[in-house]
Amino acid sequence: MMYLLMIALVVSPSTSAHPAWMVGTWSWRNPGEHGSDCNSDHNITYHRNGRYDFMDETGRWRVAGDRLIETMTDAGGTGDPAMKGKAHVTRFVQVRPGVLRVQGKYPGTMIRCSRD
Repeated sequence: MMYLLMIALVVSPSTSAHPAWMVGTWSWRNPGEHGSDCNSDHNITYHRNGRYDFMDETGRWRVAGDRLIETMTDAGGTGDPAMKGKAHVTRFVQVRPGVLRVQGKYPGTMIRCSRD
């Protein structure tokens, strides 16, 4: 019986890869900017089921440690078709709930918009 329980735990999808604190709509702020524009059409929405929407681009997302991993599944009319199926990894530091400082080549801040 214990063996079956262990198999079920290994095979079941991990919800830790899609943490609740990341689910919702996020706005981007470049270094030196203040505030956020949660009314912008350039915000990204992360869904509980591991899907994301950005403008008319869609894909899958997950969090692994300090990395947000996004993989485009449909470029729509605004995404780069060459990126379809390729993982885009963003390193971040969670400054406080709802605020992520993005590190690397394109630094900035992601700010979670108010819940609906």
